[in-house]
Amino acid sequence: MRLLDPRFKYIPAARTDVAATWRRFGYKPMTDAERRSRKLRSGDSAVPADDARTSAAPQRPRRPHLTLAANVNE
Repeated sequence: MRLLDPRFKYIPAARTDVAATWRRFGYKPMTDAERRSRKLRSGDSAVPADDARTSAAPQRPRRPHLTLAANVNE
């Protein structure tokens, strides 16, 4: 289907149901019980995965501050 096809129905992003879109393509979210059992099997620590990932992220080297010449034409 093309954008100019009269059957095409535009849906603004703010009205898009992301969960319904994922379900339409076969995604099945884990239940709380499945999530707990997976966490126990993997031996996760008390630190959530998001916190562990961001705290261990490598830091970019800092660049020196730029200095401007007073008069370049001299």
